[in-house]
Amino acid sequence: MSRDAFARGDFPLLARTVNGRPLVYLDNAATLPMPRLVLDELCAFRSNSYANIHRGVHTLSEESSQRYDEARRIAAEFIGGSEPELVFTSGTTDSLNKAAAMLAPRLDKRSNVVITAMEHHSNILVWRSLARRTGCDLRVAPVDGAGALDTGAFRALVDEGTKIVAFTQLSNVTGIANDCALLSGIAHERSDAVVVVDGAQGVVHLPTDVSALGCDMYAFSGHKLGAPTGIGGLWVRGPLLDTLEPASFGGGTVWEVTSDRAVLSDGVERFEAGTPPIDGAVGLASAMRYWRAHDLDACRLHERQLIDRLEAGLANIEGAQVLGRAPERTGCLSFSVDVASPFDWAKLLDGLGVAVRSGHHCAQPYLEALGCAGAVRASVAPFTSEDDIDRLLEALAKASLVLKGGGVRGRARNRRGHPGRPA
Repeated sequence: MSRDAFARGDFPLLARTVNGRPLVYLDNAATLPMPRLVLDELCAFRSNSYANIHRGVHTLSEESSQRYDEARRIAAEFIGGSEPELVFTSGTTDSLNKAAAMLAPRLDKRSNVVITAMEHHSNILVWRSLARRTGCDLRVAPVDGAGALDTGAFRALVDEGTKIVAFTQLSNVTGIANDCALLSGIAHERSDAVVVVDGAQGVVHLPTDVSALGCDMYAFSGHKLGAPTGIGGLWVRGPLLDTLEPASFGGGTVWEVTSDRAVLSDGVERFEAGTPPIDGAVGLASAMRYWRAHDLDACRLHERQLIDRLEAGLANIEGAQVLGRAPERTGCLSFSVDVASPFDWAKLLDGLGVAVRSGHHCAQPYLEALGCAGAVRASVAPFTSEDDIDRLLEALAKASLVLKGGGVRGRARNRRGHPGRPA
């Protein structure tokens, strides 16, 4: 029987205290804590079956190979794809880099790539680098005053020269989702572009079926789902996958190598050079099984209600400004409070046992479009409670008193995501 929320007791990390207070963990958009199921299965696998895969005929290798192959099936099914279309990677960033490398031969000085102003740096830098190397034009679709993608401007940028279109499924800053099916339809109607979706946040908080999204490539990370770091996936539509050359080569990618030629594997293995993240794949499968044991529609509704509760509460915090406007947000919400910098807020909140993210969230162009250099981000999960949100709001009120009195100030220069100036 499925459950409609994650039990806090399933996550050992949530039982700890921080600075003498029960932990309120609201940095799930960065990394979701691992469920006990994942921790236990990882420990059991590493203790009993840990060996290299697809290389040996001994029992441990066969067992490890079976678990790895099973993980690919589970991960593909989780996003509505098929097993032969899913390449394991180290995460979303690696997936996007692999996608860019494999799609590079499609580009020249007459072509263009279209992205959006909502993107995480990972979905900007790979295409910017590709544009420099190939001479193609990189076009950026703007957002409107509410922080949502300007669909009309996006449509106008896509033309017969567009070879790649890349956009996020769900913003890691504002919690605003894109209509992937609509954007994919525009891209395919107006060009022969390959559509690449950054699903780092969407795979966690939105119903995800790659066929329904209409994309050609879909990138995601495992650690956003409670799997270990270092594992993710790149789903590639079968007919497209068959036309692509691997971005890297090595053991596991070939059937035969002679002094003057090599025969690549004809399966998805040709895209996974070297020893893969075997235990990461096992952990990913465990995490996805944990998610599938719950009513995910109910979980998503719960998350949206929590974000609504937070946004309503912030209206009562003097000087608080929520980034973006949307009738519906999911997963996260970012805000600034004019009393102090995001770094100061995050440090004071941590002192009260509340973990949030502060800075530009690896999305500086998006924050610039929203008229903000940095913000505090609270991101929820199905285990987040109304009490967690209320504790954040109470902590903000307490921290506001300290900051108005000229209390704690620090430097953000050693923290990625901050501008590196006195906070």
